[in-house]
Amino acid sequence: MDRQKLDKVITIALNNVKGIIKAGPFSNDNRRKMLDIEQEAEKNAFMGLGTVVNAGVRKVLTYEFIYVALTNMDFDWGCQSSLVMKKGQELVGEEVRDKERIAELSKREDVWFMHQNFVIYKDKVSFPQDLMKKVCHFEIPGLPAEWCLVEDENFQCRSIIYANPSTLGDIFLKKKYFNDIDEKGLGTILIGVNL
Repeated sequence: MDRQKLDKVITIALNNVKGIIKAGPFSNDNRRKMLDIEQEAEKNAFMGLGTVVNAGVRKVLTYEFIYVALTNMDFDWGCQSSLVMKKGQELVGEEVRDKERIAELSKREDVWFMHQNFVIYKDKVSFPQDLMKKVCHFEIPGLPAEWCLVEDENFQCRSIIYANPSTLGDIFLKKKYFNDIDEKGLGTILIGVNL
């Protein structure tokens, strides 16, 4: 497999996505550093009000090939939850972006809105006690990168996911890959590709 050609094909596909300003390969040398940064961020998340695990970044870092992209406000995050709350492995709360689903959930007795887009399923959790006792944790999941269309028959991608790094991770990626850019509305994502 020609790594340079793969990098070129994936980078072109990423740079064709609306809301991605610039994308390129993520260095394997930075995998451990990125994991360390995310673990440090997890310790300090939510001001001690709960544990946050960036499962998405952790998963992307296990992928064979990794890319990094700089996004702007035009990037479409879709309707998938970018933050969930779990009790063990059970989903007990989630961010909801679909307006119809929010309207439907707002009519249910077993749902409590932590804020306008985050629901807690009351029958599955004792809130906020389970959170304070660290029985529950928040998780930032990896999401399928359905918007990344690879148009090269030489590379058949089995899986492409993306993840949103913590603020500390975002700062590291901007410094390392995007000339330390610091403009309002710009963020970073990591994309994992398995062939």
